[in-house]
Formats: sequence, C-alpha cells, structure tokens
Amino acid sequence: MPQYRLQTLYEIKERKEKEAKDAFAAAQAALRQQEKLLEDMKAELERMIQDRHRRREEYSQKLASGEMKITDQSAAYRFIERLKEKEKEQELKIEAQKEQVRAAEKDVKRAQDAFIVATQDLKALQKHKEKWLADWKKEMAIKEEDVMDEVGQVIFNAKR
Repeated sequence: MPQYRLQTLYEIKERKEKEAKDAFAAAQAALRQQEKLLEDMKAELERMIQDRHRRREEYSQKLASGEMKITDQSAAYRFIERLKEKEKEQELKIEAQKEQVRAAEKDVKRAQDAFIVATQDLKALQKHKEKWLADWKKEMAIKEEDVMDEVGQVIFNAKR
C-alpha cells in the first residue's frame, strides 16, 4: 500500500488535537480548583460570621450575668468590630476569587473551542484519508481484475 500523501499533515493534526484536548483538560482542572477555592472562602466567611454571632451572644450573657464589667464591654465591642472588618476583608477576597473563577471559565471556553476546531480538522482529514484508501483499493481491484482477464486470455489462447 502506498503512503498517504498527506500523512505528515495528518500527524500534525493528530498532535494538535491531542494538545488541544490536554489544554482543555488542564483548563477544566484549573476551573475546578478556582471554584473549590471560592467555596472554601465562602465557608470561611460563614464560619467567621457564626463565630462573631457566638461571641456577641457570649459577651451579652456575661454582661447580663455580671461576669463582665462595663469597662470590658468596650473592649469586647472593639473586638466584635474587628471581626466585622475581617469579614468585610473576606468578602472582598471572595469577590476577587469570583473574578478568578470567571476568568477560568473563559479559559475553559477558549480551550473547548480550540479543541472542537482541532477535532473537526482531524475528522475532515480522516474522512479524506478513508476516501483515498477506498479509491486506492478500488483502483487495485480494477488492476487485479485486468491482470486476471489478461491471464485468462493467455490461457484461453494457449489452449486453442
């Protein structure tokens, strides 16, 4: 069988498709990582809020039961305010992380589009190769048939 005349191009397209597939998989993994980080940040914020509420309730109970002096109340109030500031900082981090997730989603979309194009290019070349192979087989069958006809003619003429 002769070599397919576009074999080098075929191999290049195969490599490009594999690279695009790998890039798509990497982009998806990066997106999952960014989404997990976002979820962790949200869980941390929720934990911070619950901690602040718990401490506020604890301070209120201590104040009501007399375990905390009025002077300690201002320190506790400042501490609660610092916790609120930390929550706001965490919210800003979450917003920044959401932007990272959006960027990762765009990367996934670009990688997916590149993978689709590479796959389509490869499939088109595969179809061309299959058609070329079918045509070549048909041509070989015709040549073989012609040779057999000649052999039959020679045998027929030799028997006469």
